[in-house]
Amino acid sequence: MSESHDSGDEFTPEQYDEASATYEEYQMCLSYIVEQGPIERDDIVVDIGTGTGNLALELAPMCELVLARDIDDEWLQYAQEKAAEKGVENVSFDHGSFRDPNVDEDVDVVVTSYAFHTVYHEDGEEELRAAIEGISSLNPRYLVVADRMFFGPPESQEVGDRFPRMGTVSNLLTDAGFTLTTVEPVSGSDGVLVATRTTQ
Repeated sequence: MSESHDSGDEFTPEQYDEASATYEEYQMCLSYIVEQGPIERDDIVVDIGTGTGNLALELAPMCELVLARDIDDEWLQYAQEKAAEKGVENVSFDHGSFRDPNVDEDVDVVVTSYAFHTVYHEDGEEELRAAIEGISSLNPRYLVVADRMFFGPPESQEVGDRFPRMGTVSNLLTDAGFTLTTVEPVSGSDGVLVATRTTQ
């Protein structure tokens, strides 16, 4: 789910899976990535902030390998056990963060779901910039972000500065050598961005 699992670790992994199953916008974002994401059968995909492994396990049948990264031992163990229960063998779980993804392989696609906004909420735009630069260091062909961010006009922003504006994320992606190719809002504050790598 996220590097800090949203709002100060208020969920256990089990509680998060239960809550996310009924979070319509979250499910719509993940479905969009699975159905429309730029992932090919021979791709190596990195899922940063994998949390309980929901997205990693959905993408596993679509690609060669998913490298699932998180900073929390409990959540990694939970996700690994879930993968074993489902018989998924092409997902590798390990420690990793946005700044230090802990990936040696050549990477085709990086995905992150509901993790960016916690970075922004905790440390602001500069930490979000550092997170994107960490991802950029992997030189992926695509970056796919499903998360909470504001898609509407500034006057529609009602929850303070907990979430970044989509324009802010877009500018940071451009600075890191990506071009935003798809913007898919599913609500005023949830959606999916797809960015293509334009510089190495």
